[in-house]
Amino acid sequence: MKTAEERKQYRREQYLKHKDREKETRRKYLIKNREKVLEIQKRWNNKNFERRKNIILKNVYGITLDDYNKMFNTQEGKCAICQRHQNELTRSLCVDHDHKTKQIRALLCITCNTDLASVENRLEEMTNYLNKYRKDLN
Repeated sequence: MKTAEERKQYRREQYLKHKDREKETRRKYLIKNREKVLEIQKRWNNKNFERRKNIILKNVYGITLDDYNKMFNTQEGKCAICQRHQNELTRSLCVDHDHKTKQIRALLCITCNTDLASVENRLEEMTNYLNKYRKDLN
């Protein structure tokens, strides 16, 4: 009897040998069983959501999901800039950080996070522009 590793290797060789046929078979199955496949994917995503999010937070920002949740609770689930609550948004709050120092600042909605990045990258030019056209110079 073959070991699990031998079966895996054999299956890999067969896949590579008949790659086009395998892809076509899988494509037909996905078309025929679309709802079933989507339900399986949804269950898998829900089951592994916290684990995946924790890995991403750790790798990208150096924080854990617990750290994120503490920030979320401190901010009462609201964007630190516009104060919209998570329930009003279609995506979860983003971790805002200084791109130079990598220091975590707060959680922001995607709109504020994107706007802040634009302003932060061009702050001097934007300030100069606004000062040039500001009418109420005191």
